[in-house]
This record gives sequence, structure tokens and C-alpha cells, in this order.
Amino acid sequence: MSEVTYYKATEIAERSWMIEYAFTEREHVYCYLVEGRDCALVIDTMYGYGSLKAFIETLTDKPLKLINTHFHFDHICANGEFDAVWMHHLDIANYNDSRVPDPEEMLKKAREEAFPGLAEKMELSDMCVFRTIPVYPLYDGDLLDLGDRTIEVVCVGGHSAGSVAFIDEERRIAYTGDCCNGNTLLGFGNSLPVETYLKNLLHFKAHQKDFDTMYGGHQVLPPSVIDEAIELCARVLAGTDDKEERPGMFGRTSIYAAAHGDSPIARADGKLFNMCYNPERRFEEKEEARVINFKPVPMF
Repeated sequence: MSEVTYYKATEIAERSWMIEYAFTEREHVYCYLVEGRDCALVIDTMYGYGSLKAFIETLTDKPLKLINTHFHFDHICANGEFDAVWMHHLDIANYNDSRVPDPEEMLKKAREEAFPGLAEKMELSDMCVFRTIPVYPLYDGDLLDLGDRTIEVVCVGGHSAGSVAFIDEERRIAYTGDCCNGNTLLGFGNSLPVETYLKNLLHFKAHQKDFDTMYGGHQVLPPSVIDEAIELCARVLAGTDDKEERPGMFGRTSIYAAAHGDSPIARADGKLFNMCYNPERRFEEKEEARVINFKPVPMF
């Protein structure tokens, strides 16, 4: 193993840490550690550069329980270091089918992002190996009991069908993954229609009084971003959004609901929330009612 320091942590509340990469300033991705009396929750595992578990064990000696905000690879790549994972039941099938970068790909990417002088010190053995571990379902409203503190599961499906927020009401924090931020992506195959996402945002808003800060997978935001998300979804459904075309992932054009300003995620109007979406999936598909004919069917 190399001597590269891959991680650093900031205590954001009592026995609550934000973890980020120490070897680069280019990767804005975060995971979190929440320690209770009986165990400690690890919320997401990022890209798997270096041993996340070994770093976390410098912060707590409690048994570690892993939970994921959703199944996308930038949140799960170090899952294989843990004994099991809990995630929302609607994301489990996609998690089981996930393709994560192999260690060679991860090493190449880490070296590209590293501070000068660190790339050549990184070794293949530093990279996490993704392996199959037991996956257990979470449901909206579940309470995660850590002994002396409780975390509530709130489903905010949109970015993925099973995207969730984990709310620590006592410390007034919501750990939100990618469910509501300045670059919320609703264009994936597992993403939900804008109409469904709006319903889930309204459900999330019912918990807005319970937290003062949203610690996400890539940004830290105020709870008011939920109101901006609700407003922008309503504009999309009404057809009055900006419909800005921008280069997207995988060489495709993305449609953003609000026009951007100077930076990649800054809105021109100064608000914080934005999203890209599939114009053909704004509304929920309506199931047509069937006609059940109970007339006897001739046998011959």
C-alpha cells in the first residue's frame, strides 16, 4: 500500500463527520459518518480510492453499518469493504446490476485528479475491489436506531427511484445524497418522471421543519432549496421552464429546467436548485382502466 492520504474528515455536529478526498480538490463528492452509542452509520462510500473503512476506523471504534442514499457508482464503490448494506428497496435491483469501475480504471482516474507529486505514489492495491455483499431494504419512514440517536429514512425518489434522505432530527441535519441539489439529474433510465418527483419533493417538504442543513453527496445546501425544486418542477409541468440545452453525460444533450449563469451549476437567476430532465418523461404514465368481461367462455 502507498503512503498517500486519501481522506480527511470535518466534524459537522456532535459525533457526525463529513468525509471527503484529501488528495485532490477536483472531486466534490462526500460521504458521512454518524456515531451512536451502539453502532455508527456510514452514509455512502464514494469512488473507492484508498481504504475508506480504515480511515473511518480512525474516527470511531463502534461497529459500522453501511447505508446508501441511492445506487449510483459515485456513492457505492467502497461498499465491498463492509459486511452488508441497506438501501431503499426500489434501488436494490439496479444496485445488483451495477457496473462499477474496476481497480485499474479507478487508479487511472485517481491519478488524473491528484495533486502534483501524488499520482506516481498511488498504487493499484490502494483501490477498493467491489464485491457482492448482502443488501437489505429500507422503506420510507423507517427509523435507524443507533442506541442513543435515531435517523429517519425519507424517500425522495426522482434522481433514482429509490433516492432517499436520512434525517437526524436531534442535530437538525438531513443527509440527502443526490435527491435535491444544484444539478439534480432526472435523465437516467431509473429516474422518475418530473410529476412523480414533484410529489416526492412535497413529501420531503413535510420534513423541512426538522433540519437546518442538507448535507448532500456533492453540495451542502439550505432547506429552502426544496422550495426552489418544487417551484421549478411546477414550471416544467406547465411548460414554462427555460428548457436550456447543454452538453450532457455520455455525449448526449441535456435539457435543463433553469438557465445557467457563469459556472457549471450556477443558475442565471441566482437560485440554487436546478435539474435536467427528459422532455418525454415529464408526466406519469396513466394506466388505462380495463374492462373485465365475466360472460361464460365456451369450452369448445
